[in-house]
Amino acid sequence: MSPEQNDILSLIAASIFADKRVYASEIDAFVKASADLAALNDLTPKLSEARLLRWYEQNKDDIRSKIATPYFKDWFYDLLGRLSHVDDKRSILNAMQTISLADGTIHVSERALITLAKRHWNMS
Repeated sequence: MSPEQNDILSLIAASIFADKRVYASEIDAFVKASADLAALNDLTPKLSEARLLRWYEQNKDDIRSKIATPYFKDWFYDLLGRLSHVDDKRSILNAMQTISLADGTIHVSERALITLAKRHWNMS
């Protein structure tokens, strides 16, 4: 897996953990949204849904711990900075929104992640 793929998946997966609750519907939305994301599909290797689920299982504890640390914003802004060259940022934000809505509501923490990303990338 390329570092860029890992960064995109980490950013999207952060939406799952933002509200401190994890639902199966969010994991399912993560896999489906990631599989459909053009920013990932343009990179190699191609990521199947099974590989995306395996990536989630291997990285969930690390991402959860990064969100819980006082240094979260440093990690998050570094991630956004490394992805600043990606052309289709809107699709990444849409994937984050889809995951956030998967449990029926967008928690204020999930909304904050999306807002921080929009501001960092100068998007409205």
